[in-house]
Amino acid sequence: MQGVERTGGRGGQRPAGFLRGIPFGVFALFLLFYFLTNAGWYQVGDERIMLATARQILRSGQLGFALQEPLKEHEDDVVKGKDGLYYFKYGLGQSLVELPFLALHSLVFPRPSRGGMGLLPTNGFLQSEMLTVFLCPSILSAFGCVLVYLFARRLNISRKSAVLVSLTYGLATMIWPYAKSLMAETTLNVAVLGGLFAGVSYKTTARRYWLLVAGACLGFAFITKAVSGLVIPILATYLLVRVRPVKKVFLETAVLMGLPLAVFAAFQLWHNDLRYGNLWEFGYSFGWDRLGFSTPLAVGLWGLLLSPGKSFFLYTPVALLGVVAFKELFRKNRAEALLFLGVGLVILVPHACWWAWSGDWAWGPRFLLMIVPYVILPLGYVFDGWGQRRKLYRKLLVGLVAVSVAVQVIGVTADPFAFLGYRSQWISELTGDEIYKPLPLMVEAATVNFNPMFSHISGNVWLIKHTLFSYDLWSDPPWRSLEKLDLTTPKEAYSSRLPPFWWPAAFPWFDRYSTVWVNAFAAAILLGVIGLGLRLRRLAGRLEEEGRA
Repeated sequence: MQGVERTGGRGGQRPAGFLRGIPFGVFALFLLFYFLTNAGWYQVGDERIMLATARQILRSGQLGFALQEPLKEHEDDVVKGKDGLYYFKYGLGQSLVELPFLALHSLVFPRPSRGGMGLLPTNGFLQSEMLTVFLCPSILSAFGCVLVYLFARRLNISRKSAVLVSLTYGLATMIWPYAKSLMAETTLNVAVLGGLFAGVSYKTTARRYWLLVAGACLGFAFITKAVSGLVIPILATYLLVRVRPVKKVFLETAVLMGLPLAVFAAFQLWHNDLRYGNLWEFGYSFGWDRLGFSTPLAVGLWGLLLSPGKSFFLYTPVALLGVVAFKELFRKNRAEALLFLGVGLVILVPHACWWAWSGDWAWGPRFLLMIVPYVILPLGYVFDGWGQRRKLYRKLLVGLVAVSVAVQVIGVTADPFAFLGYRSQWISELTGDEIYKPLPLMVEAATVNFNPMFSHISGNVWLIKHTLFSYDLWSDPPWRSLEKLDLTTPKEAYSSRLPPFWWPAAFPWFDRYSTVWVNAFAAAILLGVIGLGLRLRRLAGRLEEEGRA
């Protein structure tokens, strides 16, 4: 049956433990690698709000906040609920996945006070808590790499090529920068990927529990971001068209997949009513979001796919070959190819029409993070036919992978919010308005992302130079050619060396928490990454020998 791993070759049937070891090795390697390269501090905006909600749940058992009045920068994102508490517009999925990590840290390290009567925790405690919370995106992203490997096997891609696909997915795409982000897109991507994998697994194995898994994953995606609900009818259509008998599949899908979906949907409706007094209000009818889907489709598509500021193919260059290889997926697995295409369209088109199509502030087109797996998976067929490919084609693929990895290194080395902050500061002077006002944001979405000199990639290269060397930050910004026009006032020299966006650069090495667990954990992680990398290299050699047999 499709999707069941079998091995032959000189060694005959390999033990089951060996087969199970590949997904575990992929998971452990990426978990350790992602955590080793993780962030040095929290980001502002959406990330901090969703984390604050998780802390509120842990400390008070409430979803809302008792505020005198909302902060000015959040006035469009918060509403006073029926119970008198203030609630944010965001879904609860991201806060819920962060909650166990906060709980674990508070269990091991009770929240201390600064000074005898102080109420604020020490810096060491906050950094230790941060590293614990950042295990969340590391674990989720590593699990996503495993799902990509398993999905490739479901598509009858060889084990060696499936490992290569998962490595490409984890290192050469936006997945790596978002493995150190608390934005909801990381969670959303893995939840949707898990739901689709479960649906395809039901088709290939006829095991009903996969429908429960699919419903649970997509239901959790729905409470994370309601727009992900558009994926549900795509998967349901795939199952009804490709699995027989239709009547039986319809009943099983409606009951087994529908049950967890109904539970999560009911939870979301309750959350809506709690905040807005309206079951059908999801929180995007207020403030700037009243602009809704006002971007012309052609503009949004151009911005997300081809613009110098947010092009998906600039932030994941290897995706170009994934698109080319899509015809091979269509030839060998037409149903899955159409499934991937349908999912890609229901993610791409609504976000292209959204007023804030760029998804700022963020690294690259964050709204398209969910389509990365379905663009990268077709590369498995390229790897399978590697020996038959022309030499030029192979060099092109290796070159694109190398360029893609380099882009991700640029993305993970500098704080993704830093360049956006400097850029917005410059734009706000042009518009004569505050950074967080609609006019500067609309200027960014409408013009800046279409101008190469304001690209986030070139901006991070600028900041990396100032990480390596200490000299005036404002002497060489990417838009320095415009400075000759005296459009803005001169900036005060900023000659301090910028810290890399990496936790060892920010963590107090000789703090109590460092000696208790952080330093030892970091050393173990480094050794683990090296050991697992060597193990996967040996595994690739074995699989290559097996392929020749």
